[in-house]
Amino acid sequence: MKYVPLVCLIIVLFCAPAFSQTEAKMIDVELDFFGGKPQYSVSGKKLLHKDLEVIMENFPEPKISFEKATKRKKVATPLLAIGGAGMIASLFLTTTDAGPPVFWSSFGVFMVGAGYFQGYLVNLQKSVNTYNQNLYNSGRTRSSLDIKISPSQTGFVYSF
Repeated sequence: MKYVPLVCLIIVLFCAPAFSQTEAKMIDVELDFFGGKPQYSVSGKKLLHKDLEVIMENFPEPKISFEKATKRKKVATPLLAIGGAGMIASLFLTTTDAGPPVFWSSFGVFMVGAGYFQGYLVNLQKSVNTYNQNLYNSGRTRSSLDIKISPSQTGFVYSF
C-alpha cells in the first residue's frame, strides 16, 4: 500500500510527455539538387505557398514573416516576368539599335526582381523556422522528479 502513490507518480511522469503531443506537425525542409530553392513538406506531402498560408494563419509569430514573404513574392513575380521577357525580346532586336538598351534595362529589372525573390525565400524560411521552433517549445513538457532531503522534509518533488 505504501508503493501505490509512488507507482502513480512514476506512471504520471512517463505518460505526461505522451499526452502532451499536439496535432500540428513540424514542416520538413528539403533542398533541391543545387541547394537553391527549398521544398517544404509535412509527412511526405509537399506544401505549396497556399498550403503554408493556411498553416501559418493560426500562429501569429511566423505569420508576420510569412506576410513579408508574400508581399515580396507579389513584387518579384512581375519583375522577373517583365525582365525575362524583355531579355528574350532583345534577342530579336539585336540587328537594330534598340537591342542593347532593351537588354540592359530588362536585365536591370530582372536583377531587382531576383533580389525581391531572394527576400521572399529568406522570409519564408524564417517563417517556417519560427513555426517549427514554436511547435518544439510547446510540445516539450517541462517536468522533473527530484529528491528533496532536508532536516524537516524528505521525499520526492514532482514539478511541472
